Amino acid sequence: MKHNTGKGIFAIMVLFFIITTCSAVESPVSIGSAPVGMMVSAAGSEAIAIPFPEPTPSGESSASYTKLELTPSYMNFVVEPGEKKEMTVTVRNRDTKSVHVQPIVRQQPYGGPYVAENSWFVITPASADIPAGESAKFSMTTTVPEDTVRGSYSSMLTLTDETYPTPYPQPFPNYIHTLGLSVSVASSPVILISTPFISDQLESGGEYSYTIDVKNKGKTPLALNARIGDESYPSYGSYGPQAPPLDAKSFTVSGPFNLPPGQNGTITLKVNVPQNASGYFNGNLDLGIDDPAIRMEENRIQLNFQIWKQPEGGFSKKFMVTTQEPLSLELSSSMYMMMPMTETGTPRDIPRREPSFDATLTGPDGNANLVLVEKVIKGSVNLGNDPMQTNGDRPGQYQESGTQYIFTYSAQGRPGEWTLAVMPRNTQSFEYKISQGGDNPSPGFPWFTLPSGQTGNTTRK
Repeated sequence: MKHNTGKGIFAIMVLFFIITTCSAVESPVSIGSAPVGMMVSAAGSEAIAIPFPEPTPSGESSASYTKLELTPSYMNFVVEPGEKKEMTVTVRNRDTKSVHVQPIVRQQPYGGPYVAENSWFVITPASADIPAGESAKFSMTTTVPEDTVRGSYSSMLTLTDETYPTPYPQPFPNYIHTLGLSVSVASSPVILISTPFISDQLESGGEYSYTIDVKNKGKTPLALNARIGDESYPSYGSYGPQAPPLDAKSFTVSGPFNLPPGQNGTITLKVNVPQNASGYFNGNLDLGIDDPAIRMEENRIQLNFQIWKQPEGGFSKKFMVTTQEPLSLELSSSMYMMMPMTETGTPRDIPRREPSFDATLTGPDGNANLVLVEKVIKGSVNLGNDPMQTNGDRPGQYQESGTQYIFTYSAQGRPGEWTLAVMPRNTQSFEYKISQGGDNPSPGFPWFTLPSGQTGNTTRK
């Protein structure tokens, strides 16, 4: 009750202050020679004059500015470090009098880290007097230093010192006759990396090894200091964020610390997955390459691992067979990847841990004679998404985005209840298909077929 009373008293006081202590004069007045836009009076005190900002002096309109026409009004230099490039700008005097033009490169404030240095540009001639109705050409030559980091740099060219008037001081003059400058430093990395990322499925308690090929295409030695990156993306479980299943101690990195010009090197990454680990690990392998042509994200190999623990038992499925007829069982699993491939079409630097299955069929008479009659390997291949990150000197290499393994089994069925039992190997997901009747219910597309009777089980590497 006291709290509500206090709030009411406070509101009455504020309203009383607004009504009784403040008033404004609607029409502007002047005190002396200074224009005043408002008179504010406070209770018990004299009126206070608040002037309007000084307006732009009469006569300073766009018609009084020098009339110059710039062609082009924007320049973009695409150069490599150490390269020189020249462009021309034409300035036409559309005024009725001669104009003195002096091009000057000026850095704009708050331009960020990618600001073109004034020393990169040379302008000839340094100045010119352009008669009314005439034109003059200025040659702009830019040279980027050898150690310039790749990126887009900006600056500005002014032709005169004329500026737009402003009612308030500005941190940087608002020049009238300007030309936008951009320098795109497009350098090719001197080091080639075989793959931009590694993605795989890992089983808890297992050991895995990966290799990354690197090549120095430069003229000087390159220092490498490969290590696991300090930061990793968070992993989420059923109850929110959780600790990642792998840390820096789970990895062992070895490889060259110095790569001579024109030489190849191999970096080896070994992963020791802890027992009972599960979940996702999203991190990176920082190669520690000292090359200004390679940005930070290109200096890293993304690591995406899905870790699981193999169940003790297998998957089971019960189904009924009503007639005496052949049974066909199809088990399939897909492996998704995006890895460069060699000239022969085989994936580069990826473990060949093909998925496999231990499958049994149990019917009214016990275990059936389950025979593997066909194994199909299907894949999807493109010509590469990023030639700069592929291994080799030519643009574009084959990249395989996924491989599917299909195993087809056959057995003789009879009426009764049947049970399918499957123990998957080297895969976290699979599909099954049970067909009844027919000689070949699931022909598929046998791009690569193993002879009949050969088993599809593989041992884990």
